[in-house]
Amino acid sequence: MSAFDDVPEWAPRNLPEPGGPASPTPFLGASQPAGLPPRSTPGDREDEPFDAFSRPDRSPRRPGPAHAAEQPRGPWALGGGRPPRRIGGVLLGPLAGAVGLVLLTGFGAYAIASTGDGCSGGAVTLDVAAAPDVAPAVVRAARRFNDARREAGGRCARARVRAADPAAVATLLSGKGVAGVARRPDVWIPDSSLWTALVGGSGHAPAGGASGRSAGIASTPIVLAVPRGLATQLRNLGAPERPSWKDLLAAAGTAPDAGRDPADDAGVIPPRLLRLQVPDPARSATGMGSLILAGALLGGAPGGEASFTGVVRTIREGVAVSVDAEFAAFAASASSGRGEADRYPVAMAPEQAVFAYNARRPAEAAVAVYPAEGTVYLDHPFTVLAQDRAKASAARLLEKELAGRAAREDLQRLGFRTPGGTAPASFSPRTGLDPQPPVALPDTPAAEVRRTMQSWAQLSLSIRMLSIIDVSGSMDEEVGPGVTRLQSTVRTAQSGLALLPDDSELGQWIFSTELQGGRDWRELVSVGPLDERLGSATRRQLVLSAFARIRVKEHGDTGLYDTVMAAFDHMKRTYKPEYVNSVLLWTDGRNEDPRGPSLEETLAHMRREYDPERPVQVNMLGYGSDVDVNELRRIAQVTHGDAYVARTPGQIQAIFLRAVSRRVCEPDC
Repeated sequence: MSAFDDVPEWAPRNLPEPGGPASPTPFLGASQPAGLPPRSTPGDREDEPFDAFSRPDRSPRRPGPAHAAEQPRGPWALGGGRPPRRIGGVLLGPLAGAVGLVLLTGFGAYAIASTGDGCSGGAVTLDVAAAPDVAPAVVRAARRFNDARREAGGRCARARVRAADPAAVATLLSGKGVAGVARRPDVWIPDSSLWTALVGGSGHAPAGGASGRSAGIASTPIVLAVPRGLATQLRNLGAPERPSWKDLLAAAGTAPDAGRDPADDAGVIPPRLLRLQVPDPARSATGMGSLILAGALLGGAPGGEASFTGVVRTIREGVAVSVDAEFAAFAASASSGRGEADRYPVAMAPEQAVFAYNARRPAEAAVAVYPAEGTVYLDHPFTVLAQDRAKASAARLLEKELAGRAAREDLQRLGFRTPGGTAPASFSPRTGLDPQPPVALPDTPAAEVRRTMQSWAQLSLSIRMLSIIDVSGSMDEEVGPGVTRLQSTVRTAQSGLALLPDDSELGQWIFSTELQGGRDWRELVSVGPLDERLGSATRRQLVLSAFARIRVKEHGDTGLYDTVMAAFDHMKRTYKPEYVNSVLLWTDGRNEDPRGPSLEETLAHMRREYDPERPVQVNMLGYGSDVDVNELRRIAQVTHGDAYVARTPGQIQAIFLRAVSRRVCEPDC
């Protein structure tokens, strides 16, 4: 037996000799004796995928009979090192009989139905699409299922399994096109029921008749995977064994206080210590689950909308193409010392992926961190899509096979927990994994899953925005002790700027009446990428500097109509299709320029110039009791934007976030 207790002798050990240069020093929590352990030797193949059902290459054994081979030793060898019993020269272990099973390699393999000898009425063949992480175990279960020659409706039941990306199947089932999967399966086993929630919300029910999603075949929680050296540093800093998600997100935040309640005291984890990586939520259940997790922990708290927007920015700037790509950053960090900008790479990942990664003997082993509040589990639901009664009946028989002991053992070899949370015997602090299951957050309703993903789609899009601030005389009125309306507006704009990623484009104008000759507006910073250098400073720095210099024009009036038309025309003329192009205008009053256009002339101009092929959205933020909200709303709605009115500084901050989040608008909004 290997050191993974429940893995058969022919499964890959991937275990170094104790004390050797590649011997991993796992995270021991408070008992960790030192810092970074030795790294793997150049001969290690950490980039190869983990496959618990393939016979690995073996190093030469000592001379002598096969049964005299040394047993694995060292910190990864569990179970006390007791050798398996030998009867008649044959090694017997808990799963020695598994050696006789057919070895299947490659996630694209099929479990093909054997010949239908002995079957009456032909065969019912199920097309099963399984997520790649569980596909090897599902293939083996299908082989057993086929060999058992079960019958459904008087016909032999057979299963044919293919590994399929859950995002591609979801795209097909939702009717949005074909993304690598062109055939609708009879049974779908995605890695998470989050996919079935999205498909169901698309109007294309994932099941037919009495079929549908049942309990999952395996579970794995989403954890924060950290390099072993970072785990040691966190322990030395006094971080708890199960820290708070909020502290972790704040330490990984790119926006000030991202993910942290400003009322909280600073945690023990230094800010910007971590560089968070998350698989693309549009293509990965782990990424989707990370958003669900952030929404559940932050959405209902005071300032939760702002915190969630900050977390979205953090996630957006750390999106990885896959979980494997996340772990690749660990190796780069190990070779360079720390990583990008001296920040440790950390990854939102399934616990099972940590198990598989460490089984490949990487240069920098990973440790799973289980935050105190709990987490989202990937539940691998068994989803019946077949509407044919015989196929649906056969699918339920296959489901029973996958719920059996043999399938459960196969899934645990791959590093999965049972649906109830029971961990494989190989999970221990020595392997960077905690056998105690983390708290599971409540299931998320399908409507909330769809709402969260719509928020991601909106907030993660690159935005190209022209911000315009009213500097008319009334903006000098106090709205709080020692705070004028202009100062409150500028502070809100500064906070909003911090939420925009560097690849956003922003420009800043001010307006009143006759600010520049006979013109009611003046450009402070041109529209362009925030990270673009203009002389010795970036545009982001120039916008912040411009905010600090904005002053009220004494006795200035509000040239609203002229300004909004000029801004709209400018953004349409410089339109960029790869962005959401918008205007955000802040004002505390109504149009007061008698020499400018009328409201009807303004509306007629914008109706005439609005182009649905080059849409520019105008959103208006009114601040104070003198605002004519109907006037602002009529202008904004011509461009499918909206108007909002605030009476207090707290309201203007909340309304600003609503306006910035309104980036994608359906024709009827």
